[in-house]
Amino acid sequence: MPKDTISRRAKRGPSAPKKQRRRACDSCYKRKIQCDAEFPQCNWCKHHNLACTYNRLQTRTQPRDQLHLQLSEKSSETDSNLSNPDVNLHSASTGSSAGSRRTQPSSFGLDSMTCFNWMHLLSDEGQKWIESRTGEKVRFEELYAPDLPWANTRRLYMETLNSSSIRELPSRCSVEGYVKQYFASFQSLVFPVISQSLFEKTLDLAYGPRSSFGSASARSCVYAFIAVVNLFEVGDNFQEAMDCGYFASAAQTFMVHITQEMTIDGLQAVVMLILFQYFLGDLQAAAVSVSIATRLLYTLGANTMSGAYSPDGSHSHDENIEECHLRYLFWICYSFDKDICLRTGQPPAINDSYCNLTLPSDYARLQDSNILRDTMSMDTHTLPLFPWDLRLSKIKSEAYEALYSVGAQRKSDSEILSSIRNLDEALEQWRVSLHADVRPTLLFSHEMPVSAKLNTQAVMLRLAYYHCVTMIHQASERGRLSKEGTAGGINTSISLAINAGTSTLSYLQTVLPVVKGECFWVLLFYAITAILTLFRNTLHNPLGPKAHSHVHILREVPDLIRRIPIRKLTLGEAIHLRFLDGFTTELARLGACAISQAEQEAVVLSGTQVLDSGVEYPL
Repeated sequence: MPKDTISRRAKRGPSAPKKQRRRACDSCYKRKIQCDAEFPQCNWCKHHNLACTYNRLQTRTQPRDQLHLQLSEKSSETDSNLSNPDVNLHSASTGSSAGSRRTQPSSFGLDSMTCFNWMHLLSDEGQKWIESRTGEKVRFEELYAPDLPWANTRRLYMETLNSSSIRELPSRCSVEGYVKQYFASFQSLVFPVISQSLFEKTLDLAYGPRSSFGSASARSCVYAFIAVVNLFEVGDNFQEAMDCGYFASAAQTFMVHITQEMTIDGLQAVVMLILFQYFLGDLQAAAVSVSIATRLLYTLGANTMSGAYSPDGSHSHDENIEECHLRYLFWICYSFDKDICLRTGQPPAINDSYCNLTLPSDYARLQDSNILRDTMSMDTHTLPLFPWDLRLSKIKSEAYEALYSVGAQRKSDSEILSSIRNLDEALEQWRVSLHADVRPTLLFSHEMPVSAKLNTQAVMLRLAYYHCVTMIHQASERGRLSKEGTAGGINTSISLAINAGTSTLSYLQTVLPVVKGECFWVLLFYAITAILTLFRNTLHNPLGPKAHSHVHILREVPDLIRRIPIRKLTLGEAIHLRFLDGFTTELARLGACAISQAEQEAVVLSGTQVLDSGVEYPL
């Protein structure tokens, strides 16, 4: 509503014409109490330090979205501080195309994009929503700092180079030593980014005449490989070590040549850059690299190749065969692409409909067998583990398409819930198919035992499962706005998302001693996703039975984050850890304020004396 309209109404006073307006402000109307309509604040809003608004007048020509969950969770009044008058989420009529589409979420508090990016909390709309739920000003400086690693990760790890400033490659003998060490490590089973025999040809090109076709891509591949082995600290003689950021930057300087030559060496280089960027938390750069790798995969035909690679049929898996290795690179890109899109909310680069998604032969049995081993004798016929279980990556792809794509925004709430049920069934079928020693439990608490065979890959599998549960069921929050009679299913789905969040944090507390240091940024993402889930639910439902428990969990998160293992505490990690102390502390404070405000309002609405706002409720 325009400010001049509010001013005119204030000047007219109680006797002014009442055409197309209501006397009560939003807060008084919501509580069904008498409003004196004083300007700029009515007596109630002034006494309770609330924003005195009349925003609900803007929605008078449209079907009203039911946004606000009152203390009993049964009210269907509009919380006008949260509503967006330009969006109609609920299908008012099946015969109207305008009424049957949802173009974007209409409430910050229920916005699924918050699942992807906590920076959305810092928008003006986000801060207003938080303040409306807590009665407190948000300490913006605790939730954002311009020098954060995730705001500009590359500047902390990578130099800006040009082709004339690149140092020569290390000696071929040294690189061959790194290759030998890499293939003796467990990382080569998880990340089959090179083939030992095919890489010999890469080295021939990289150390041969620079006029040869593919030489630039081969050199980029070698630089990227050195960056990756340094990142994972493969072998025992990396103490003198190299600057992995420098070598990653050197690999990137060849990107123009890579897109012109379009060779398998160039594809390997880009895939290794994806690895490097992902494990340093630079998801935006990793997403761009995935896009480039996707075009290379399509050009080389890796997206349509079959699962039979050995010419004589004696072996289904042989990394020495170029087609087999290309297929491995495809699955690595596919896995990262589907994970990144659920982390960032951006569409995937790989379109499933243009790909052969037939899994490698005997995949399920070999996956169970390989993931249980801490060390294993590997040969060229060993099926890789890949970064994530390929079946889970396919479910991630289906989840994004069904719940977060443009097409999903047009679905009705009942259609969204139907998609959630289908995805949940697929996820459960995958879960129960896993070996009992690595099968994630539906819930996890500190008292539960863990497998004696636990390793980093098994830990990441369970965390990925809980994250997938969160992303599937958190999509049901949009249904809180509807009138479709699906409240039971929505509440159940939201509860599952919350349980996945608490399970993530409890599991991290238990398994951190076995996790490798290079996983710092990945683990941090899972932890932050979990705490945002708990924080948002606390603000939505401050009188819920677990609200106090969730705030208590939020207060323990800084200690958890400080215990996440790190290979080497760089400037990036130091800034990140210092910031997250304040970040999680502020979320816990705001959660406690939301509970306190809701409890006071409950007392006021019950007709008894208002509690002292200074009372601190025990958690």
